[in-house]
Amino acid sequence: ITNGEQEIKKVLAIMPDGKTGAPCGACREFMVQLMPEGYKKIEIMLDYSEGKVVTLGELTPAWWI
Repeated sequence: ITNGEQEIKKVLAIMPDGKTGAPCGACREFMVQLMPEGYKKIEIMLDYSEGKVVTLGELTPAWWI
């Protein structure tokens, strides 16, 4: 963002317990605002130990934009 970049491909959110999880609502909203046409393709690592990956479109199928 600070270098003018506006495309996100993959996200890894670390929870307070040190495990991976879904980004919070504010983070999801920020990603949608950055990429309103392409946010659904952003890959999110939900569970690192199991290798579970979903897209932001799967987590947030009907966004308000």
